[in-house]
Amino acid sequence: MMRTTLQLLIPALVLSGIGCKEPKKTPIDLEAKESKILAFRQTTIADSLTFLWAHDPVDLTGDGIADLLFIDNNGYGGKLGYYQGQKEEGLWTKILIDIPEELAMGDIEAADMDNDGDIDIVAAHHSGEWEAANEPSTLFWYENPNWKAHPIGEAPNFIKDVSIADFNADGKMDVVVLCFEVSTLRVFQQNGADDWELVQEYKNYGNLHEGMDIGDVNGDGFMDIVAGAHLFHSPGKDLKSPWKAENIDGKWNDQTGDWSRNGTKIFLRDLDGDTKSEVFVSHSERAGFPLSYYKNSNGLWKEIIIADSIPACHTLQVFDFDLDGDFDVLAGVNKSRAQGLGYDTFPITIFLSNENHSQWETLVISEEGIYNGQVVDYDNDGDMDIFRYQTHDAVTYQLFENTLNN
Repeated sequence: MMRTTLQLLIPALVLSGIGCKEPKKTPIDLEAKESKILAFRQTTIADSLTFLWAHDPVDLTGDGIADLLFIDNNGYGGKLGYYQGQKEEGLWTKILIDIPEELAMGDIEAADMDNDGDIDIVAAHHSGEWEAANEPSTLFWYENPNWKAHPIGEAPNFIKDVSIADFNADGKMDVVVLCFEVSTLRVFQQNGADDWELVQEYKNYGNLHEGMDIGDVNGDGFMDIVAGAHLFHSPGKDLKSPWKAENIDGKWNDQTGDWSRNGTKIFLRDLDGDTKSEVFVSHSERAGFPLSYYKNSNGLWKEIIIADSIPACHTLQVFDFDLDGDFDVLAGVNKSRAQGLGYDTFPITIFLSNENHSQWETLVISEEGIYNGQVVDYDNDGDMDIFRYQTHDAVTYQLFENTLNN
């Protein structure tokens, strides 16, 4: 099995530039930072894949190592399963979950849905986006470890994004889904394991397409939703009450043309510890759009541009990669889509930030693309690792293991 190490020297001072989910770590001092090497050891963990669009690194087995949860063949309907995580070099073992129906989504998420201490899965029955995008999806959560199916509800067609959060702070996880074909957002409230209620629907709303994340944007202690740069504020305890909606920046959702319009990646992160999440945005399908984040000040949104343009930027993650106590940004190009746009390089870039996130040092860790990349400390060694699917039709899957704490 071929393993490549990508090494990047982090200098003591950040170079000039323009300008959340894991806790901030204790900063390292500048002297130590002068000689610290940010290195990623690249290993192929899965092969013979088919349209593995929906994937999520999460510890399903409870052994302290992240597994790779997936739905395969999302274009035409496939199977739910996971690759069992391991620290040893080599391909990970593929485990299929016995569900007779076809499943398909553009995203998949997992969380402890019943508060029993293990991680459950949220997924949808569907025959595939390329097979029949307009068909409704039937959403379930699957209970670990026997994977018993609990119905949640229906979405009007193929689900592009799904997120899980306790929106009303009642101790039970709720679910929100985003559909492209009818630009629809639906929020499902959990009243019990088999008792779910559709509490909000935004139908044919604001050119919603792709890209969603959750976080407390206004600092009121309740989780909000950002989808395609539209912000939906949780009303608090009563999720049936109106959710205040606003458009952070119309350039992300006023596009026309073919299927590539209004495609985004969204990531929410509290950068400065004020309990209010900033909103990071990139365009997942087109060229000519910046990589930016938005900060709210006195009710007005200010755009801070990190990079002027990244084509088909289908990966956007915000974590502290170099362990200096400040959040950095991972952004990457979907290779196949960028080729269609006329590009011949497909960088995966980490933008390393300074203390106040006003300057960014650009570090390219690969030129070979990434699709819906995910970041997690897969082996619990204290540094953040990258799960990389090269493009939407790749047949192999790689782990970029951060070696700072090895």
